[in-house]
Amino acid sequence: MQKEPNFFIIGAPKCGTTSMIHYLSQHPSIFVSPVKEPHFFNTDSTHRYFFTTDTYLSLFNEAKPQHSIICEGSVWYLYSEKAIDNILSFNPNAKFLVMLRNPVDMFFSLHQELLFGGSENEKSAAKAWKLQTERKKGNKIPSGCSDPKLLQYRDACKLGFQVKRALTKIKPNNIFFVRLDELKINPDKVYNNVLDFLEILPKSLESYEVVNPKKMRKFPLLSRFFIHFTQLKKSLGIKGGFGLASAINKRNVSYNKEINSIEKRDLENELQAYFYEDICLLETLLNKDLTHWKN
Repeated sequence: MQKEPNFFIIGAPKCGTTSMIHYLSQHPSIFVSPVKEPHFFNTDSTHRYFFTTDTYLSLFNEAKPQHSIICEGSVWYLYSEKAIDNILSFNPNAKFLVMLRNPVDMFFSLHQELLFGGSENEKSAAKAWKLQTERKKGNKIPSGCSDPKLLQYRDACKLGFQVKRALTKIKPNNIFFVRLDELKINPDKVYNNVLDFLEILPKSLESYEVVNPKKMRKFPLLSRFFIHFTQLKKSLGIKGGFGLASAINKRNVSYNKEINSIEKRDLENELQAYFYEDICLLETLLNKDLTHWKN
């Protein structure tokens, strides 16, 4: 019998998805895809890693009979206009988890992550924010960007709008929401709330460590060289390598570093004003008080 995913963590990026997937992978009833973000169902994006059903389903070959929950997590599914429809066509009874965060904090973290990965090349968060209009026209897109839509931070971080769209497609009993601030305060409670949503036995973990913390490249130019080198290999049809680039890239990382705290404070007021109405929408949809996000 073919093993297929029935539980999808669909976003949002930089909202604690990596930590949650790590916690879920430790439950005996849950099988998690060995590739964290296959991004198979967001067919309206060029930010994808699997393109055929057979190769995608091969990710779940190692699932065992005890795994009642077969899970994958692709953080750009919520942002996609097609991913949820594609998932429901694949599995009408699929369950969904959505991780959420204050969009102001999300923007800064997302900008830093895209800068780290090479999709962004503007080190200044303020300049990257101002570049959105120009980039929407197709200008000033970094050569290493996997999809220019990822650089439209106003849309990518508009979680209220995305959640409203998701709720028009997914049955209320099949979708669950977790806020990153809740996860930080009481990870054991939140984790077991997710297990209860999945209708599997509760479990407490020995540790709820943070996975995928903020990170930066120590030497950005070196990172860009390897991005261009990788793209050249793909264009020439060259697969595999000697692992030297991967080894160097792993050492070219600083963790828990902020880019520019002064610039961040100056931009926060503009971002809070921009996302205010979207946060209000999210409050209504979730029936939660998010005053601390608006202030």
